Amino acid sequence: MIKTCKHCGIEFNLYSRHKKAVGGYINECADCVEERGGDQSPPKYLGVTAGNGKMSDVTILKFEDQASRNSFQKAWRNNVGQNLGKECQIGKHTSMTAGLKFQIVAENRGNDNHKGKS
Repeated sequence: MIKTCKHCGIEFNLYSRHKKAVGGYINECADCVEERGGDQSPPKYLGVTAGNGKMSDVTILKFEDQASRNSFQKAWRNNVGQNLGKECQIGKHTSMTAGLKFQIVAENRGNDNHKGKS
């Protein structure tokens, strides 16, 4: 897909290897992204859920880079049993998430009291 750069006006291929490697906004060529100090696009987010009681927990995490986000997502899917036909994280198939830097942006905790008692 050919786009026109908003900074220099030159046409560039959005799906070229160089553009994918340096990142940046959809309307910035790879050269302008590098000249302006690298990828200034928004942070990488990931939403994860956990089923507790009658309601699921939802947590939105912010990562510094796409690689950390992808590593956490892979570990999360493995640990919760997604795509494995399992429904719990008990067992020897758990992955480590130590060393991955992230911030919790938003969190909604479910009601752990599944019996309806207070």
